[in-house]
Amino acid sequence: MNVVLIGLRGTGKSTCGRMLAKRIGWTFVDTDEVVQERAGKSIRAIFEEGGEPLFRQIETEVVREAARHDKAVIASGGGAVLDPDNVTDLRRQGFLIHLSASPKELWRRVESDTASAQTRPRLKRGDLSGLEELEKLLLERSAVYSQARDAELRVDGRTPDEIVRAMLVLLKAHKVLPVDCDR
Repeated sequence: MNVVLIGLRGTGKSTCGRMLAKRIGWTFVDTDEVVQERAGKSIRAIFEEGGEPLFRQIETEVVREAARHDKAVIASGGGAVLDPDNVTDLRRQGFLIHLSASPKELWRRVESDTASAQTRPRLKRGDLSGLEELEKLLLERSAVYSQARDAELRVDGRTPDEIVRAMLVLLKAHKVLPVDCDR
């Protein structure tokens, strides 16, 4: 069994996934990090040089490999669930938690993450502001996230530790983790 974190950029999938994995003693896999390692460049550079299709091709290979793990917490890229094959692979032995937040909360988090700004594609496109782009992405992807997830966890106003504690409660309630798992 794996725990798979899905959701838009800025929801805390990487930060909270790493913390959760450490807390329960499981392996942590960040698919975006693996994509960057495999390509030898940042996601922004992949998008700029080969476009989104190249990124999605590499991402699909990485997701397929990550899904083969057992007892792993997998932080997926924000758009990984757009490919139904990725969802099928992740669900095969994974419990998918959708980390969600309001566009304003996402924008606040993205704006304060200077490292991400250097490695991720720009959110400001054309006439849209970053906040408007996040609102648009949220509208476009909400149905996909809804169909893919086993559970949803709102992260607005929560610290990473609070999010991890809430994930533990969810995972115990859904019998993904034993009730006495109190690490």
